[in-house]
This record gives sequence, structure tokens and C-alpha cells, in this order.
Amino acid sequence: MNVAEHIVARLVEEGVDVVFTVPGEQLDPIFGALAGTGIRVVHARHEQAAALMAFGYARTTRRVGVFTVISGPGVLNSTVGLATAYAGDARVLCLTGQIATPLFGRDLGVPHEIPDQLGVLQSLTAWAARVEKPGGVTSALDEAFHRLRHDRPRPLAIEVPTDVLAAEVASGDSWVAPPVREPADPRAIEAARAVLAGARAPIVFVGSGARGAAAEITELAMRIKAPVTTELGGRGIVSDEHGLSVSLPVAHRLWPHADVVLAVGTRLYRPQVEWGVEGLRIIRVDLDEEEIQRVSAPAVALVGDAAEVVRALLDGLAHVEDRQEWLATTAEARRGLDAEIAGLTPQVDYLRAIRSALPDDGFFVDEMTQVGYVARLAFPVREPSTYVLPTYCGALGFGFATALGVKIAHPGRAVLSISGDGGFLYTAAELATAVQHGIGVVAVVFNDGSFSNVERSQLKFMESTIGTDLRNPDFVRFAEAFGAVGVRANDPEELRTEISRALARTQTPTVIEVPVGEMANPWPWIRLPRVR
Repeated sequence: MNVAEHIVARLVEEGVDVVFTVPGEQLDPIFGALAGTGIRVVHARHEQAAALMAFGYARTTRRVGVFTVISGPGVLNSTVGLATAYAGDARVLCLTGQIATPLFGRDLGVPHEIPDQLGVLQSLTAWAARVEKPGGVTSALDEAFHRLRHDRPRPLAIEVPTDVLAAEVASGDSWVAPPVREPADPRAIEAARAVLAGARAPIVFVGSGARGAAAEITELAMRIKAPVTTELGGRGIVSDEHGLSVSLPVAHRLWPHADVVLAVGTRLYRPQVEWGVEGLRIIRVDLDEEEIQRVSAPAVALVGDAAEVVRALLDGLAHVEDRQEWLATTAEARRGLDAEIAGLTPQVDYLRAIRSALPDDGFFVDEMTQVGYVARLAFPVREPSTYVLPTYCGALGFGFATALGVKIAHPGRAVLSISGDGGFLYTAAELATAVQHGIGVVAVVFNDGSFSNVERSQLKFMESTIGTDLRNPDFVRFAEAFGAVGVRANDPEELRTEISRALARTQTPTVIEVPVGEMANPWPWIRLPRVR
């Protein structure tokens, strides 16, 4: 068995069922080993898309999204996907080649050579390693899959030189796994219970690290009678239509009046850095101890799995005093915001149309676009992991490519992406991938002929614009040229109708172009000032 065969055998053993890729000669041993294994190979037209597909697959499952690319330009093209996976807490594994070991460090201009590929990978992942000898492949894979199972979800990378990939391996180096993390300290659990029970105006703040704790967090919020808000990556953990669920702008309005915050699986970036936390007692729950202490020390730190820790908090939680006044304040803040954002047109109208056509368990894949920004405020998310966005990485081109990976992970569920005309063309060539592999996603493209957000920013900065106007193709004919379905919707009702039709095409992608004019500015409800 050679090293490539050893790698693929381990993928099979770990339950990997799909590999996303742009193939290349360096990877021939990998593809030779993949043949006949039953692992599906989805080849993209650009490495950025392959990595984003792996992200979409991983982000909406509890499985590992694997992609493989050649060294040099292949790795560099995939960096947006790796950065997104790091920001979005996704279990992604990048397998890449490398030039032959005798050529390392000699700057000979070998094809696909770059000065420090491993350094590039290490800067974008939680862990990256090079297999420099055949026997090292076992320990590298052992460590990678241990980290993927037990550590905070983050991308990892393994690079293997071409000569090592083809070399025979008889036995591998051993790797000793570190001890499994102990449960959260019972004394800290008891301290947290006491803080929650004695709070006057608590808020539960949830992030993507709590995706596996939806039921527990909902029960806890109901038990302690506290409003729940979620960072964007955690939306749907508590349904937006639950009586205790509030959006980030509503939480911001409540923030000056809160006295205790229970933060579960979140970096708590906005409150700590932007809103202010002076005078607040904060309980932090996170798998990553370093994250808990990154900005400021909490009143109580609970290191562990979100679901396990919240269950422990629920066990023996003392009687909670009546909080009707706090809940009334919460309801009033929610009503006030709802009235304000109703004026964010036409975005709100189009989002209502999408929500009415998309099933509750359908996936909404967001993009950095004017409609997407309003979706943070006005698109109800009803189930965990069904709202997918690039989080703080903020990459254009994210929506459509990521949606392909989501659909491959969930072939029986609806998957819809939204993009602006600028962002869609970053990865629009993946229409060829969607058609070839029968990936029936729905791509809604809002076309206003502009990088609208840049235009708005430039007008504010210098009262003029440069480099923001876009000349676009006819997106309907563009889609049809790839063999996809292309249609145009001129108003929200037409959009709702076309989405319903498109969702019935389970193996054919559909592009719905929506021509739009000037759109309302959502930023006053997104960039929120310090209030403490």
C-alpha cells in the first residue's frame, strides 16, 4: 500500500463520502486510490469553490468536509475557503500535494513551487502538517482526525510531497492522543447556577459553537425567563419565532439594562468590543479555553461541550424569581424594531417572498449583499444550521459555491443562495459543476448593476464613487448557456412563484435574476454603537 492509498483508506474508515477537488497531476496517486472506493468525487472549476463546497458540507452537518488541491496555485486559490472555514467553525480537511522532497528550499522554479506553502496553510488553519516520509502519514492522519473529533471545529491541512505520495508504507509512526477533556468544573457550574438564579435582567447570547445544544438552550432560556439572541452563525439554534428569541439589534437595545449574560459557544465579539460590558456579570461556555479569556475575564468560565455544560446547568437550577417586567421590556423592544425594519424595502419584501417559498428545514445561504444584510434582521430562521453565511470573513462569491456543498450534504432538502450581481460572478462558473453533477440548488441574483455597499461607503466618504458600476451579462441567458434553468422575477410575488417552481427541479440548478433599483440602507441596524 502506498501513502496515497493509505490516506484514502483512512478517509473510508472515517466515513468520508465525498471529496471536493480540482484535480492535477500531483494528485494522480490520490485519484488512483479513490477509484472504486465509493467516495464521490465532485470536481469544481476553481479551487475557491471546491473549498467553499467543503465548508458548506461541513457547516451543515457534523461531518468532515474534505477537499484536495494541487500545491502552489491550487492552495492559494483555496485560501478564501479555508479562511471562511476558520471564521465559521467548520470541520474542513485540506489534502494537498507538494513538490518532491529533494527539491525543498532550493528555489529552482519547480512547477507549482511557492516559498512557504506550509506557512500559508498554518496561518489559515488550526493545524497543518507536512508528511516528509512515508511512515509519517499514519501519525498525521491520527492527529488530524483526533482534532476534528474533539477540538473546536476548525479547518486543518496536510500536505504530502509527490514522491512521498507514491512511496510504499509498511508501518506508520505512532501518535499518542492527548487526554480527553474533563467535564466542566462542578464548582464553576454551581457558581453559574447561582448567578443565573439571582439575575434581575439576564440575556442568553448564543453562537455557532452551540449548534448541537438547541434543545438544551431553549429549555434553559424558558427556565430562567431570559431573552435569547444569537450571533449570525448561530441563528436557528433557538427559532427566531420563539417568544424569547430576539435579534441582535433588539439585544443591543436591552444591553444597557441587562445585569447577567450567559454566552454559549460565541466569541462575544460585538458585546465585548463594540457594545461595552462594564458592570455586566458574564458566564462564558466554550470548548476553547483560550477563546473564553481572549478579550476579558468572565465572572464564571465553563470549558466544555455546549450541550453537556447547559445540561449540567439545568440539573439542580434553583427557583428563578419572576421576570415579567424584564420580559415586557423585551417584547416592547422587539415590537419597536419590527416597525423600523419594515421600512427596509424592497429587501424586506423579497425576503418575505423567499421565506414563504422555502420550507422550514430548507437552507438559506447568504452572501455579502444588500438583501443579505437585511436578512440578518428580517429573515426568520426556524431550525439550527439552516442559515449559512461567511461570518466575519465576509468573502464575495461565497453564496452559490457554498450552496453546492450544502446540497450535496442534504440532497433531499431545499437549498437556496442569494447573491448580488457582483458577488455571483466570482463563482458563477460553478454552474458548470452544478449541471454536471446534478446539484439542484436555487441561486437568486439581485441585480442592481453595482457594488452597492462599496458605492454607499464611497458616497459617505468622498461624496462620489469610483469602480462601483458593473456591466453584467443577461443572467437568464448566462445560466442557460451552462445548461441550467434561467428565469427573471420582477417583483416579490414573481420571485415566490419562481422559487417554488425551481425547488421542484431537484437535480437541475436554477438561476433567478431579480432586477432591483436603489435599496434602503440597513447599516444603522447592523453597526451598533457602544451603550455601556
